[in-house]
Amino acid sequence: MNEVDLNSLLKRAAQTTPRPSLLSIESAFTEKLRNDDGRTRRWRFFIQLLFIGSLVSGFATAGVVCWSLASQDKTHTTPPTMRLFKEPLSK
Repeated sequence: MNEVDLNSLLKRAAQTTPRPSLLSIESAFTEKLRNDDGRTRRWRFFIQLLFIGSLVSGFATAGVVCWSLASQDKTHTTPPTMRLFKEPLSK
């Protein structure tokens, strides 16, 4: 195919109108996509489920980490030593 054949083919393709059957199929498909919200609802539910699951797992992980660190902390198991009780009053 040379350049002249290609140009004539492109001109013919640009000048011809699409067949009505293809237009009706395309418009029906487009209309179905506009009105079909089932897929949208399923995706929205899936994303919400992922979001809620990540929040719950994040809070659970934070709770386990905080509980583990608090159970290992020995700061509050024995009262602090105070100089007041160690030294006798000199006065």
